[in-house]
Amino acid sequence: MQPNGLPRFCRLHLKNDFKDIIQGGIKLQYRNLVLWCRKSASRKAEPARFAVVVSRKLGPAVVRNRAKRLLREAFRLNRSYIQTGTDVIISPRGSDALGNVQAAQEALKSLIGQAGLLNDSLSE
Repeated sequence: MQPNGLPRFCRLHLKNDFKDIIQGGIKLQYRNLVLWCRKSASRKAEPARFAVVVSRKLGPAVVRNRAKRLLREAFRLNRSYIQTGTDVIISPRGSDALGNVQAAQEALKSLIGQAGLLNDSLSE
């Protein structure tokens, strides 16, 4: 049986990757979400990678973990729409932007669309 989780190769882990994306990538905001993204020429054939960064200012651990779960699930459901070779970091700045998975998906799709990272066949 195929697991439904986000595969390890689709996650960002290294400190240098985070640093490079935040310093050298595009920064966009939508409601209470901030997105940093970078298109990598060397990873053109590899799937998009994703990370969620949540500050303690968002609230207690229960609120922070829920926000991370919702955003990870939104990415998992929509990763086929995102261009390959893309690295994405998203940070919620308020818990009211993420009421459920549909709201998280809407916010993620909007940010990815603004960044111009949707697959060519789906952006038309």
